[in-house]
Amino acid sequence: MLVLWEAQFGDFVNGAQVMIDQFITSGEDKWIRQCGLVMLLPHGYDGQGAEHSSCRVERFLQQIDEDSDVYPDMNRDTRTQIQTTNFQVVNCTTPANYFHVLRRQIHRDFRKPLVVVSPKSLLRDKRCTSTLDEMAEGTSFHRVYGEVDSKIKDAGEKVRRIVFCTGKVYFDLVAKRTELNIDDIAIVRIEQLAPFPFDKVGKQLSLYPNADVVWAQEEPKNMGAWSYIDRRITTTAREGGKEIFPKYVGRAPNAATATGLGLKAHNAEQESLLIAALTK
Repeated sequence: MLVLWEAQFGDFVNGAQVMIDQFITSGEDKWIRQCGLVMLLPHGYDGQGAEHSSCRVERFLQQIDEDSDVYPDMNRDTRTQIQTTNFQVVNCTTPANYFHVLRRQIHRDFRKPLVVVSPKSLLRDKRCTSTLDEMAEGTSFHRVYGEVDSKIKDAGEKVRRIVFCTGKVYFDLVAKRTELNIDDIAIVRIEQLAPFPFDKVGKQLSLYPNADVVWAQEEPKNMGAWSYIDRRITTTAREGGKEIFPKYVGRAPNAATATGLGLKAHNAEQESLLIAALTK
């Protein structure tokens, strides 16, 4: 049975934090009881203010019991990484990937809690679409989506920057890149934040050997996935024999999850981080 719990907005998960901390994220470790609960927590910055933007994804990522400095066994057959991690966090940017992550959740022969952090706005975004073929036989969940523009994807050594991101901000970055006529920056979506896809991220790094690395997010610096992603990208690069320290691009540290000064302030902040990710 697939059990899903949905918050009207991800922010409302605050009221369930005690249950999450005591039972969902730690229950298997404390009582050897597996849990397959799916939590659907709308998360994304659309200018709706501090109470309707963030599910506090950083809280979930902080509780992942995976060592950020150790490159794990990524053998797909043994599935060691997911078996030894306490739960999963994903931010799907396509209907097909959302379908596949739910399908994977129910068809596995073991159970792990799953947190899905995706904004409601993508439900009506014409850029966020999938074909039926992407959900047909032989298809599966993508932990990472690489660059989709073939000219950039095949540019290899000519690419000067890789922008890693997750969720809705991907579409804003692509639109801004097109507007600025930039053809030497690859944009990579991390769809599964936890357990971290070390192998897939490593493959993306190897495609663009001369590129610097940026992590772009909508959340303030003291929130979102930055503190979780930072060390893991460095660990991935070291496994491939390189020393890479990603640069942060996003909102400045803040007490509130998002500005309460209205849509104009939100749009100004969003524009600033998009420009910084692609030009600075």
